[in-house]
Amino acid sequence: MLSVECVRYRSVPEWSASETGECAASAFGHLLGEEIAAATASLSETDISFNICVSTMIDLPFASGWLKWPEVAAAAAEVTDKPPRNFTASYECAGWGFALEYARRRARPGSRIVITIADLNVLDFSFWRRNPNWGPSGFGVTTLVVRLPTDGAFPLTTKIAQSLHGMGEYCVDLRKWLACSPSRAANVPFLPAGMAEIYKHFLKQERLLPNLHDRYGHCFGSDTWLSYINHAKSGQLGPNDVYTATSASLRGYWAISDIVFDAGCRFELLERPGSREEATS
Repeated sequence: MLSVECVRYRSVPEWSASETGECAASAFGHLLGEEIAAATASLSETDISFNICVSTMIDLPFASGWLKWPEVAAAAAEVTDKPPRNFTASYECAGWGFALEYARRRARPGSRIVITIADLNVLDFSFWRRNPNWGPSGFGVTTLVVRLPTDGAFPLTTKIAQSLHGMGEYCVDLRKWLACSPSRAANVPFLPAGMAEIYKHFLKQERLLPNLHDRYGHCFGSDTWLSYINHAKSGQLGPNDVYTATSASLRGYWAISDIVFDAGCRFELLERPGSREEATS
């Protein structure tokens, strides 16, 4: 099973407008590098066999050519010897799950993988600040360090909706998963109360972690990991407990995986510039 060794979230509520894509690439890359350096301080470059950045929001800046990934990666390499090697925004909020699917097929068994989830409003679009589909947004960067099992096998499903009712399909799939899983609980995407009613319709509430939309807004792929940071901070997370990590996008991508948290897992929450909250289980 996947063993999580570090979960680190840095809130970035405001992004200073950049006059050029080159300036934005430099700032973005430095931020990614700083977060990866902090999360992987105890690891060498050879410990890591897969290192990727995923996003829901930062697709248009790259697709338009305003941001260029080689410039971002080069800036990250200025502050860490373990910069992300690849980037994708193809799978939206479920990007980390599809990255795990790739790692399951390509990464070295027993090694660490690093997944950075970056959702920053680099062009300050009002669409991303608040949207009728998910309410207010939360912006930030999550950095995960995950150890793969030595045999390379772990439970994971990544799917694409077959209808216009993607969230319903996701909930049905999660219900089936939990019926067979030993996990204590699953997280769910942070959604406004009205939209979150779908969870009550399909899922047993005692198997779900809280919907923290009122506190954080919708934080895209980081919702998953903010759930577990808060669960650890509450003192309810045990090092040998199995949990179900999930994420779903409104366009119909979702990922579900059972995970455990390493006994020394670092749970770090940086909610404001200069502030730091840390919980370790």
